[in-house]
Amino acid sequence: MSASGESSLLSRVLDWIKARLAQDSELAAMSYQDLQFLASDIGVSVSDLRAIGPRITDHDALMKQMMLARGLDPDVVRLAFSGVMRDIEVTCARCRDARACQRELAAGSAAEHCHEFCPNAPVMDELLEIRSQPH
Repeated sequence: MSASGESSLLSRVLDWIKARLAQDSELAAMSYQDLQFLASDIGVSVSDLRAIGPRITDHDALMKQMMLARGLDPDVVRLAFSGVMRDIEVTCARCRDARACQRELAAGSAAEHCHEFCPNAPVMDELLEIRSQPH
């Protein structure tokens, strides 16, 4: 599968999960085999899927806002580095410091203070470095 097809699938699956979590806990009602298939399709482990499932709705918007605050376009990153974007999404969904992220984003100081709380700060630094290199 191409990188753009893979990222498109991941986006569709995350949207499906968000919709299901909003309705009820359909993810929790899935059989282990179904969870394995879903996790495999989007390139994460079953434990990652279970860990990020309940927090996708909270963290997805924060992740996008943080990327934008850092000067990164999430859609451009997804197209160019779908695997890295998937890792960023999983890391963000597993983050336990969403309040600090919300607070800094609201204050407009997220880019300045992200290294204090954001586990994705080093990856975003690398993406910014890649972007700044001459082509």
